[in-house]
Amino acid sequence: MARDQIKVPFGYVEPPQTRKGTVFVFETFEDWTEADMQAFALWAEERKFVRAIFYPQHEETLRRMDIPSKEPYYARVKHLESLLRHADTTIQLDLDTWEGKRKKYTPMDTSLHFLTDKTPGPHFLCISDRYANQFITYPSFKEWIKRLRLFIINQFHVPLNAKLHDYADRWETVDLGHES
Repeated sequence: MARDQIKVPFGYVEPPQTRKGTVFVFETFEDWTEADMQAFALWAEERKFVRAIFYPQHEETLRRMDIPSKEPYYARVKHLESLLRHADTTIQLDLDTWEGKRKKYTPMDTSLHFLTDKTPGPHFLCISDRYANQFITYPSFKEWIKRLRLFIINQFHVPLNAKLHDYADRWETVDLGHES
């Protein structure tokens, strides 16, 4: 394969990249408000992410994860679309509805493979504290914590699983001002 040649002036130094990669947000999104979305967008801008992908999960997936959801998938997607339309931000906010097309249980591992394969890295995962406690129990967690950085939203104020402290350098907590 031939390489593309480019011409640059003598002494040219490529400017450092100021933007990071893609952050995936896994959540039910049924209790998110415009203020929550603005708080997330502000946080993502401060972190200098290029793109945020919101990934609502199908109710069958949530049921298998023991995460309660009052609203059906399509209603949560509609609500999230409305929030994304009204978000005022400089980063690209996208909604991925692949799990809704599947209409069945999708393991978190499968969803993460799907998202990381189609988006440029580096990759970050933003999940609530109750999702984090579920994610740490999966056998694939050890593989994923090496491939992406984890941000845990203090949304439900539940104590975090003690196993997370073994990976303290790969995750951090985020407070977006949720009032749950």
